Amino acid sequence: MAVIETFLKMLVMHRAEKLVLAPEEVPCVLTAGDAVRLPMPAVPADLAERLAREVVGGELPTGSPRTGTYRNEDGEEFAYEVSSSPEGFHIEMRSAVQTADADDPAVAVPVVPDPQPTQPSPTSPAPTATSPDPLLLHVLAQAVDAGASDIFLSSGKPARMRLNGSIQALDPAVTTDAQILGHLPGEASRQELERAGSVDFGARWDLSEQSRRMRINVFQHAHGLAAAIRPIRDRIPSLDELHLPPSLLDLCSYPSGLVLVTGASGSGKSTTLAAMVDHINRTMARHIITIEDPIEFEHRDHQSLIHQREVGENVESFSAGLRAALRENPDVILLGEMRDLPTVAAALTAAETGHLVLSTLHTGSATAAVNRIIDVFPGHQQSHVRIQLASALRAVVSQHLIRTADRTGRVPAIEKLLVTPALANAIRDGPDHHMKTTRPP
Repeated sequence: MAVIETFLKMLVMHRAEKLVLAPEEVPCVLTAGDAVRLPMPAVPADLAERLAREVVGGELPTGSPRTGTYRNEDGEEFAYEVSSSPEGFHIEMRSAVQTADADDPAVAVPVVPDPQPTQPSPTSPAPTATSPDPLLLHVLAQAVDAGASDIFLSSGKPARMRLNGSIQALDPAVTTDAQILGHLPGEASRQELERAGSVDFGARWDLSEQSRRMRINVFQHAHGLAAAIRPIRDRIPSLDELHLPPSLLDLCSYPSGLVLVTGASGSGKSTTLAAMVDHINRTMARHIITIEDPIEFEHRDHQSLIHQREVGENVESFSAGLRAALRENPDVILLGEMRDLPTVAAALTAAETGHLVLSTLHTGSATAAVNRIIDVFPGHQQSHVRIQLASALRAVVSQHLIRTADRTGRVPAIEKLLVTPALANAIRDGPDHHMKTTRPP
C-alpha cells in the first residue's frame, strides 16, 4: 500500500474538502474553510518527495505545477496538484467528486486561501487510525534500512532503535499516544490492551520501497503508551547465513521428540527455528503445524505441507493449539514458546506420541532449560516429569549473540546438548551437576 493512501483515508475520515502536504510542515485538511492540523509531526522533505512520486506516478514537476487524478486502492478518484519549490514538493488533493461539483455554481465548494494551520484542542480525541502514522512509518523505514534489530516507541519521547546490540537515537521527533495506538490492527487489540496492559500482534507494513513484516508489542507504562517493534526478515535465512553450524540440521531429522532452542530475548531463537523448519520444508515431505504468538516468518509449501496458527486469532492458547494439533496428524510441531505448565505438559505429551516438537525457552544454558521444565511442575509430579523428559528430550541448543571483533555486527555463539543414554539417566535421576559432568562417548 502506498503511503499516500493513509493520508487520503484521513481526508475521507474528516470529510474535508482538501488535504495539504508541504515539506517540513504538519499535514492539514481544510474542513468548511478551516484548516485542521493532523495529529502528527511535520512531513520531512524526503517523505514529501516520495508522496509526490506516488501521486504523480512518474516524473516530478520541476517548473509549473502538475495536475491530474489519483485513484486509490478502493477505486475512489482524487484530483491533485503537485508543485515544487526550493524547500521540496507541495501536494494538494481533493475528492474528484468535490472538484466536479465545484464547476457547477449551484453546488460549488468555496475555495479559500490556506490559513496557517491551528493546533487542535488537546482534549479532542484523535481519529481512530486503521494503519500506522505515515510519518512514523517513514521513521521505521530509516531504522530498517540501518539494520536495526528492534525499534522502540514511547509516548513523549523520541524513537530509538537497537543496532548491533546498542540503543541508539533514531529520530528527534516526539512520539505520541495517538501514533502508537495507530499500530493496533483493530478494536479487539484495543480492548486487550486496556484489559491486560499489553498486546502482541504481527503486521505487514510498506516501508520505503519494500513491504516488511513486523512483530509488535504495545504496552502501557507509567507515563502513557510504548511499543517494541521487531522487523522480520523478508526471506527465511539458512543456518549458514545465520553463521550457525550445519550440524544443527541433524536435529531436523529426528522422527519424534523435543528439540529446544534457548537464550535471552532477542538472541535469535525464533530465526534459528524458522531456518530449521524451512530446511524440513525444502528437503522432506512432512506435515508441519506452527503455533505462534504472533506469526513471524511466513512459510510457503515446498516439499512439506505447512499450516501456521496464531494464538488469539486461530487458536485460544499454546496449550489448546497443541492439544488440537494431536488430532490434526502433524509430523512436526513448531511451538513459539513454552510459557506455562499446560503448554509444557502438552509439548511433552506430543513429543512422546510420535511428533517432532520444536520450541523455545528463555534460559541462559542448556542444563538450565532442563531444570526450568522440571520446576514448572509441582514437587509431587517432578519425579514423573524427569522420566517423561528423559524419554522425550532429544537436544537443547543454547544461543547467545556476541559482537564481532570489529564491532560492526553480531554473531551467534551456541552450546549444544545432545541427549545420550548417559545424559537421559542424569535427567531421570538428577540433580543438575550430573548433567554438567556427563560427556558424550
